[in-house]
Amino acid sequence: MTKRAQFGIAMFLCAEAVFFFLLILASFYFGEKPHLISYLGLLLLLASNLSMWRGWRWVTIAFGVAFLVALSGTGSNILTGIYGLHILAGLIALALVPASALKAMALYWYFFSAVWIVIFTMAL
Repeated sequence: MTKRAQFGIAMFLCAEAVFFFLLILASFYFGEKPHLISYLGLLLLLASNLSMWRGWRWVTIAFGVAFLVALSGTGSNILTGIYGLHILAGLIALALVPASALKAMALYWYFFSAVWIVIFTMAL
């Protein structure tokens, strides 16, 4: 991965961190807790991280789609809906990017997994 790509994904993830931080704060302020999906959804997302770490692109996509199905089956609020849209965008990008860009996509995927762990913990 080139320095330019590293810098680009770092800037994008900084902007997303601020966006989701403010979105989570707004959810707390308005008292809207996210709907808790089962622990199975969390395990699916963690399994997708493992497959991404191993470089198994299509296995990661399969786990991501299964996670989205689990997420959509729980009802939605604005926080989980926007998160789901970001995961869907990541899955589409993961399917379309060349192999040379997989490291940048891995950073995206790990970041959004960490965001989900924060959202999941908030819902408990």
